[in-house]
Amino acid sequence: MKKKELKNLAKKLAQCEYTIQTTNDNNEKEKARDEIMKISSGIHSFEDLDLLDEMVQDLLSKMS
Repeated sequence: MKKKELKNLAKKLAQCEYTIQTTNDNNEKEKARDEIMKISSGIHSFEDLDLLDEMVQDLLSKMS
């Protein structure tokens, strides 16, 4: 995947994870989990997955 595509996916994943961590609404949590699964299912390279994880962790640390 291209770096720009990974950045966009990382932003979406970080927002979903942040929602899961901060909301008390179970429907919102379920939507966020579903979105994470949908995005994750499109990643086929372990290298991309590893890089994406680093990017998401970095974004989450900035959100807190």
